[in-house]
Amino acid sequence: MRSVSDMFSCENRAAVCTFLLGLCGLLTIASSQSAADRPLHLVLRQLAFLAVGLALMAATARIRFDFWKKHTPELFFLFWLLLLLLPFFGSRINGMRGWFRIGPLSFQPSECGRPFFLLALVSVFCGVPAGMKRLAASGLLTALWLTPICLQPDFGTVMIYALAFLVIYFLSGAPWKHLLLLATGACVSAASIVVAHPYVLKRFSGFLFPERDPMGSGWHVRQFELAAARGHWFGSKLGSAVWSNAYLPFSYNDSAGATLIETLGLAGAAVPALLFIVLLLALHRLAGRPGLSGTARLFIAGTAVFLGLQVLVHMGVNLALLPPSGLVLPFISYGGSSLAGCCAMLGIALSASGENDGKTGSSTLAT
Repeated sequence: MRSVSDMFSCENRAAVCTFLLGLCGLLTIASSQSAADRPLHLVLRQLAFLAVGLALMAATARIRFDFWKKHTPELFFLFWLLLLLLPFFGSRINGMRGWFRIGPLSFQPSECGRPFFLLALVSVFCGVPAGMKRLAASGLLTALWLTPICLQPDFGTVMIYALAFLVIYFLSGAPWKHLLLLATGACVSAASIVVAHPYVLKRFSGFLFPERDPMGSGWHVRQFELAAARGHWFGSKLGSAVWSNAYLPFSYNDSAGATLIETLGLAGAAVPALLFIVLLLALHRLAGRPGLSGTARLFIAGTAVFLGLQVLVHMGVNLALLPPSGLVLPFISYGGSSLAGCCAMLGIALSASGENDGKTGSSTLAT
């Protein structure tokens, strides 16, 4: 019989939080589809995605972290090659060619390949001597990965990867002058994107001055504000989320946070927020375990960075605090690729947490 400490271990807390966040996602999608002709269609699909994602998390957690380190180059190259093939064989959805369509399903390499980019990145940080060599190697790796994503174009995902790169590089012990150099380069790149793509500038102007074009560039921001206002403290309840069913753009996906707030209110939305906090704290505790290698420790911390940044940006957008970015909410927004990528990354992090005891990373996961 498992001890009480095993039952409440960081691994089990992470697994339980992931499952409960997935249930919050089902509730959010159901609320966004309550007025649709087939209200349960996306809910049932997401339930299947959740089952696959949890199975994937358990499977990746049970594989020794040495295996993931050994095969990092092949896994990185495989998903990078898929990203390169998207302009030729990918499907265009909402103006972005970022998916492969396989029958009724769509596959997004930038989401599914995230754990393998992180593996490659932390391997560089821990395997290349500190200094300009590490900066050049990690910068080149990130540029190789982000270039095909820019060509889709998916600038929201590029932003998350770039921010995560900066934070993880800082955690690896980077000097401040390197971080300032990278931040300057990021600002120049962002400015060039705005110049080359005028619609990005329209998003910023619509965010700052939504009243100037309420039916155009300011539409998203206004709908986020109205959905949150309608949810108020305790929500409009399941089946009564008017804005999520009629006005919010992609209320089951990009606007999942606003749908959650309209349905449950700010008080109800505090529950998934608390689950995210518990999950990130569990990862923080796992990364601090004695005996871990630098690669394992940094991968676990990087997983927390990726998840935490995406939650903050998504909720910032859905609370009209940031310009629209098109990012999904991990474990909650509809979509199998995001769920699979997040679950696989979390599973590998759990594998890394057991590296020092000579066992698989999931040895204390509940069965």
